[in-house]
Amino acid sequence: MKRKKLGTILLEESLITEEQLETALTIQRGKNKKLGKVLIGLGYINDIQVAEALTKQLSLQLVDCNNYTPSKEVLALVPKEIAESKIVLPLELKGKNLLIAMANPLEWETIEDIAFETGLKITVAISSENSILNAIERYYVSSDDTWQVLKELPTYENVEFIKQDVDEEKQPLAVHSIYQDSEAPPIVRLVTMVIADAVKSGASDVHIEPREKNVQVRYRIDGALKNIQIYPKQIQEAVTSRIKIISNLDITNRRFPQDGRSALRLENKNVDLRISTLPSIYGETVVIRLLDASTGLIPLSHLGLANNILKPLIEIFTQPQGMLLVTGPTGSGKTTTMYSILQQLRTETKNIITLEDPVEYKLGEITQVHINEAIGFSFANALRSVLRQDPDIVMVGEIRDAETAEIAARAALTGHFVLSTVHTNDTISTITRLIDIGLKPFLVTAAVSGVLAQRLIRKICTNCKVETTTPEELIRFEVVPFKTYYKGTGCDKCNHTGYKGRIGIYELLQMDTKMKRLLSKHFTVDDIWDVARNSGTQPLFEDAWAKVGEGITTVEEVLSKIPYPHFLNETKTEKSPKTSKKLSAAANNPQ
Repeated sequence: MKRKKLGTILLEESLITEEQLETALTIQRGKNKKLGKVLIGLGYINDIQVAEALTKQLSLQLVDCNNYTPSKEVLALVPKEIAESKIVLPLELKGKNLLIAMANPLEWETIEDIAFETGLKITVAISSENSILNAIERYYVSSDDTWQVLKELPTYENVEFIKQDVDEEKQPLAVHSIYQDSEAPPIVRLVTMVIADAVKSGASDVHIEPREKNVQVRYRIDGALKNIQIYPKQIQEAVTSRIKIISNLDITNRRFPQDGRSALRLENKNVDLRISTLPSIYGETVVIRLLDASTGLIPLSHLGLANNILKPLIEIFTQPQGMLLVTGPTGSGKTTTMYSILQQLRTETKNIITLEDPVEYKLGEITQVHINEAIGFSFANALRSVLRQDPDIVMVGEIRDAETAEIAARAALTGHFVLSTVHTNDTISTITRLIDIGLKPFLVTAAVSGVLAQRLIRKICTNCKVETTTPEELIRFEVVPFKTYYKGTGCDKCNHTGYKGRIGIYELLQMDTKMKRLLSKHFTVDDIWDVARNSGTQPLFEDAWAKVGEGITTVEEVLSKIPYPHFLNETKTEKSPKTSKKLSAAANNPQ
């Protein structure tokens, strides 16, 4: 009797549709993956449904690995490396018969290898991939000493990881309560402790970095990395595997970068997790970005925008059409600013649609669309479709190429207001960047209404703030000195860094008539700066320097985070009087 194909069984069980099967088969041919993996990745089914379908296809036993407790002798029959890479688990040994659980029982070569190495007869049972991976993590232990250390870690009673579907934003496939009692597996306990502690510490990112003899864990707090702990090299792979499991990543893939996501529920607080893995010479580096919705949505008035920037900015984004670009490097707070503007704009009378990769925070009364480059749903493709949805305001997560830039620009010219980001250093380089990627200068001048550049700098801890002497670093720069400078000495409230919290630094360029005339001719970057400064644009450095005068931040922080414009140091030239006048104004009248 001919064996039914997996897709046919899933169709007969009404678990997928013909259209979904055709989509999965198309992707499978392009990526050379198992059909079950593709269907799970698309969110059509889960791994348990695949396992149940395989039992019908192959007439094999379906088992739950949680119902078995394999001994150390049984586990030793299949090395941990093989168990993880092939997703196989030895369950029990009866005489010369070894029962193993597999997620893919069609890997005959793996079965034959285990039989040859052990000299035993192999009986194969089917289990879901997650059931096997969790059991591997639970039962395989690196060493008794390491095990004992991990067992002594503190527990978090009210922590849950929420697995996220790969393509549908925020649709949980399964919720796993990590800590219901103190008997939680030690590796699970360690990963939960690291992430939960990072959330409580106010960290934005967790870095797990393999070194030659150990693994370093660092938190990024207020924009600066801080060493937190070191754990043994022996548990490196187990920790990485655990993180991959909670974020739906391929545990067997260690040679290529991967990106995934999950969510954490801690003390009635939901925190989204964005996970990135990167192979390095000592193993996979893992970075986890923590997105706390309770702190991510900030009113525009609380961003620290000076009045001379806030007022014209509001005038720009309240226009019925045009384009506002927010620019800056990764981690400069662009997304927070964009969401703040959207909160200000959303009303019953406006149709607002966002295109994001990924959607970071949910906003009520706004249609949010998740971009998926893997299936060809790019910013450009999505933007074409969105413009047929009668939007008033469109947010494009990022302009990366000429196609997206041109569609966005033309949308801004045809009655829509477009909000987007560009990865550049300042407002002026944003203009030149758009032209460099292929946007015609006349489209730039006609479509772009304004550009907002920004950075985030650390604030001095108010608990340990003291006066300090004039920093020696200022000798190299042409700046007007202040009478008093401040710094933080370090205390328990700021983790002895002297800084607590961050504030935004901004630079706004308005596309006025003079700027449009200039861009229609041959120009240099210095020409653009001259016109911009004469029109009132205040460079990032000047805004940051004003914060030093107010005692909000330190000279060291400004010089390390904010680019110093070359024209601010042009002594003994015709531009010096203007420079001195500008900086004097910033020093004497800080916003």
